[in-house]
Amino acid sequence: MLGQIIQSVWYSRSRLAWILWPLSLPFLLLVLAKRAFYQLEIFKGSSFNKPIVVVGNLSVGGTGKTPFITSLASYLASKNISVGLVSRGYKADIKSFPHQVTEEDTAFSVGDESFMQFRKLKLPIVIAPKRADAVRYLLKNNQVDVVISDDGLQHYSMARDIEVVLFDGARQFGNKLILPFGPLREPIIRLDSVDYVVQNGEQEYKFTHHKVKLVEVSLVNISSKEEKQLNYLSEQEVVAIAGIGNPERFFASLEKFVTIKSKTVYPDHHAFSLRDFDHVHEDKLVVMTEKDAVKCESFAKKNWYFLKVEMQVDSVLLEQIEQSVISLKDSTESKNTSVRKN
Repeated sequence: MLGQIIQSVWYSRSRLAWILWPLSLPFLLLVLAKRAFYQLEIFKGSSFNKPIVVVGNLSVGGTGKTPFITSLASYLASKNISVGLVSRGYKADIKSFPHQVTEEDTAFSVGDESFMQFRKLKLPIVIAPKRADAVRYLLKNNQVDVVISDDGLQHYSMARDIEVVLFDGARQFGNKLILPFGPLREPIIRLDSVDYVVQNGEQEYKFTHHKVKLVEVSLVNISSKEEKQLNYLSEQEVVAIAGIGNPERFFASLEKFVTIKSKTVYPDHHAFSLRDFDHVHEDKLVVMTEKDAVKCESFAKKNWYFLKVEMQVDSVLLEQIEQSVISLKDSTESKNTSVRKN
């Protein structure tokens, strides 16, 4: 209930936000001061001998960052560029960091997004609350050409070479106010300093440099991993479950193929248990996101599925990032060779 009220204030023309916005000034000043201190080198950030690509959000909530990283990492790997990922590992149960994700881990031990990415990409992924620590561990223990940071735009202690910001085309930046009375982590002017602004969705927006979109591919049975075509939905009574940052986007994707009988929303990164499905009749088809599904595998029933989606990314954008990575990689290697000779 509280979450719905907050979303209403953030993503509507609520007068309450504008009445209360002066109370967010301390947060705004803190954000601006932190970035300025790193820019002026009053605070020292950690730099690395490999290119660092940050894929982040200006606002809280889901923007399609995870599928974008999947597409980018897969593309770079297809070009014989070795990729490693770092992430916070949000809500990970493990207590010792940095930690490199392995086959023995679970969605609960290392966090849902990190675990899902590891299974999809089979690339080295290191998690740590401090991104710089994760990068150091990744580079020390793996041979990679480039590091992609899942989120971390505001983690200025980690130096970066390329910044990519995603935003949701439907919700855009809401009321454009800073937390807690708006969804922004930094003022919107921050977009002027990033390398790529990427819009997830078809709507036109003045800040858009590049567009991407999520495409629904199939239904995947959580237990058996069997895939079904999406027209299978038209014959079913569907219950939709979502524990993600932007559940409405998931529901909208599903409603392209079926009228949803009921929708249940849980907080982002919710730790699902069988009790969360007590309200679901056994004859109903349960559909959720892949991020939620990885936490339900141990108790999923035979009629539980996730909606498989892929992100379509403009080849021009992928090629531009690839060329930037290659240029940075060659420059770093040239400097290292010069140092060794000297």
